[in-house]
Amino acid sequence: QALLVIDRKIDLVTPMLTPLTYEGLIDDVLQIQVGGCVTVKKSIVEPDDDDDDNVGGLRQHHPTMRSAAPDDGRDPTVLLPLNDSDPLYTEVRDRHVETFGSFLQNQAKALKESHSQFTNRETARDLTEIHQFVKQIPVFTRNLRSLTNHIHVAELVKSAAEASGFRQRWQTERSMLESEPCYEALEDLIASGEPPYRWLRLFCLQSLTSNGIKATRYDSLRREVVQTYGYEFLIVLNDLEKAGFLRKRETFFMDSMATPYSTLRKALNLINADVDPSDPGDPSYVSSGYAPMTVRWIQASMRGYAGLDEAMKELPAAGGVGVGSGGGG
Repeated sequence: QALLVIDRKIDLVTPMLTPLTYEGLIDDVLQIQVGGCVTVKKSIVEPDDDDDDNVGGLRQHHPTMRSAAPDDGRDPTVLLPLNDSDPLYTEVRDRHVETFGSFLQNQAKALKESHSQFTNRETARDLTEIHQFVKQIPVFTRNLRSLTNHIHVAELVKSAAEASGFRQRWQTERSMLESEPCYEALEDLIASGEPPYRWLRLFCLQSLTSNGIKATRYDSLRREVVQTYGYEFLIVLNDLEKAGFLRKRETFFMDSMATPYSTLRKALNLINADVDPSDPGDPSYVSSGYAPMTVRWIQASMRGYAGLDEAMKELPAAGGVGVGSGGGG
């Protein structure tokens, strides 16, 4: 056994990215609350056109689904638990957006087949089998309700992931991960009044992957933030600077020059564009191509950090990955 102690500072990039797993998208679209619950409109999990045919697979997204999202006071909300008490959620939570739809379809088909096999009138049943079936009715009902809820939630988050704004944001993240400047995209997000947490993450990502933001650009973006969201966000930006997420680059530095992040990106093979989300053999499937730096360092520690002498020099001075043997002491 071994204990790995990782300084959070060695990977400030990954938390700024949008995960493309079922659980990650739920948090991005609906915001998972402390305790593992999510609040959704009742009309989403219990639509008027809900019937048995919908359990057989994911319905095509209908424009009226999102019209229920605004809180007009007439649509009550329900609280859905998202934790290990739901066996189905534990199976689907880490699946990629390209696969969780088909997974839920298969689960629905299996549930319907299991039910239809027993209720087939052509098959004789003895009293013992009937008794066992009656005992399983509460379990079947609970599984059906869970499956139905996840199908409706999956429709919602999948629709959000297919929206042009989401895809553009993902493309911007990918460009920033390649250390490309995306100042115009940041300006557009701020000018359009996007929720602060969306452009703040991209603002930090641009700084972290480019060794800071040019002073002129930084001042311009900060001015736009104040004009759009209010002076209170000066405090937010200042706190992010103190935490190391944002940095104004005062000295002359070309965007094309090598940075600590670009060195680590190449040495640790952080970008894997060939990963298959349907059969992931690499953690980069979570964001469709980017592997978390902490995971790469853990993998490297298992190999004794072979060939990573130069990359190790780019770690924060007080940070790193420490490995300790299990046992007393």
